Amino acid sequence: FAGSGRRPAGEFWEGGARERERAGPHQLVAAMSGQVDVNTLDTGTLCFHDAQLDYYGKRAAAACGAPVQPDDTKGLPEGDFVVHVWDITDGQQKPVAQLRGHEGPVWKVAWAHPKFGSLLATCSYDMKVIIWKEVNGQWGKAYVDTAHSASVNDVEFCPWEHGLRLACASSDGTISVLTYEPSQAQWRRSVFQAHPCGAQSVSWAPMGKGDAHNNGPPPMRLASGGCDNSVSIWKCDAEVWSQETPLLMQAHTDWVRKVAWRPDGTSTIASGAWDKSVVIWKQEMEGHPWRQLSKISVSGKVEGLAWSVTGSILAVSFDNGDATLYRESDDGRTYEEVGKCGEQGYTELPKANAAVAPGFDLSAALSPHAATPPADQATASFGSELAHQQQQQQSVLEAFGM
Repeated sequence: FAGSGRRPAGEFWEGGARERERAGPHQLVAAMSGQVDVNTLDTGTLCFHDAQLDYYGKRAAAACGAPVQPDDTKGLPEGDFVVHVWDITDGQQKPVAQLRGHEGPVWKVAWAHPKFGSLLATCSYDMKVIIWKEVNGQWGKAYVDTAHSASVNDVEFCPWEHGLRLACASSDGTISVLTYEPSQAQWRRSVFQAHPCGAQSVSWAPMGKGDAHNNGPPPMRLASGGCDNSVSIWKCDAEVWSQETPLLMQAHTDWVRKVAWRPDGTSTIASGAWDKSVVIWKQEMEGHPWRQLSKISVSGKVEGLAWSVTGSILAVSFDNGDATLYRESDDGRTYEEVGKCGEQGYTELPKANAAVAPGFDLSAALSPHAATPPADQATASFGSELAHQQQQQQSVLEAFGM
């Protein structure tokens, strides 16, 4: 799920306004159901900064900020900082809600696992984190955190096995973790210093195998990136967060705008920065040093990263609103361009530029890591994986009595 519009001018960061190109079309591009369908979701006269699908891909939320054509001579009208929610089941685009509560541009949105109900977290330049909850079709604020002293730039819910926890990265240099305590029916906040010049991004480690010695669940871990051009790994022990050692080597020369933990259970992380590079990091075993597996030179300043469900495809979005898809090579050490997304939709690259089969589409990109099969086999492979995912989702629904 990617944004096709450009970010607004006057995007705010720690230390004042950092001017950017004025915003373009305020649209969202969605690729769904194993084929490339270009759909637009209208956010009115507002630019958007982030968009996310919920767990089942039935709802979309978008974080908005300044008007597409801002009037720099006066303040922004009240209510411009809206979070839009749509129902997109069966190809429809039905507006569900417009969530108003922030007093500055909303940078990110994040859905919680459906086990905890219909919950959505948002963060903003106004230094607030808001957790919204839908009850009987009505959205309201479940919790508001105002403890950060600068812009909150990223939010992400942890894997559901760890409970209901939300990590937040702020320009005040800290990362906070908001934890819901069911027995007390209240939220608890913990915070730790992360990046002295400002934290830009957080990403939770996916659930892996338990500890072989005590058969316990794996520890909670976070990756973060910041304005000190570094990537850090954090570990929680008895509800106390500390930085893992040995530290990751310095690989970027500008702000690390996004980190993304690969979802396949391996200790693999991607980091993207304004130095126009993406670094793939890997740790063989917990406690071992992280090594730089690959470094990808890209065409623009990196703003977003997203792995496919199987971890074989990495999407990279840039400050101009475009995105490029990279496929992991057979040796796992290099990544090859396989397609691009923009305002006109998805475009596959010729076979000469990427080791993929003719007729490559997004369905093939979502297939399990393997050598690229012929086009008809790729379609069958995707169909099999899609059926497996649907079966898993149905099992989750039944487990939750839904």
